[in-house]
Amino acid sequence: MADRRQRELDAQIEDLTQRLVEVVNKAGSEHRQDLREYAIDLLREGTEVVDVPPARPVGAPRPSNNPLGLGLLLLLVGLPLSLLFAPLGIGLVLVAGMMCTWGLVMVVLRR
Repeated sequence: MADRRQRELDAQIEDLTQRLVEVVNKAGSEHRQDLREYAIDLLREGTEVVDVPPARPVGAPRPSNNPLGLGLLLLLVGLPLSLLFAPLGIGLVLVAGMMCTWGLVMVVLRR
């Protein structure tokens, strides 16, 4: 049963390949290489299996999306930058302050 199915698939592939060879050979010699590469690229794109990420187990911790960590990093970058280039540094410090505040609010509301 499996051998017969495999032979049928092989025959279909050979038929499709022959049709593809005829189309590529009908093109001029200057386009053959491009068409060959295009066909190979289409075949690769169409047959690559995209792995679905595994489902998260019920007891697994959820990934954190709290902006507190990023706010602290922006604060560390913004403070020295405010001395070198004040408008950008002050803007970063303000954004970092808002992110840290929002992160703390999220921590308090989660409990």
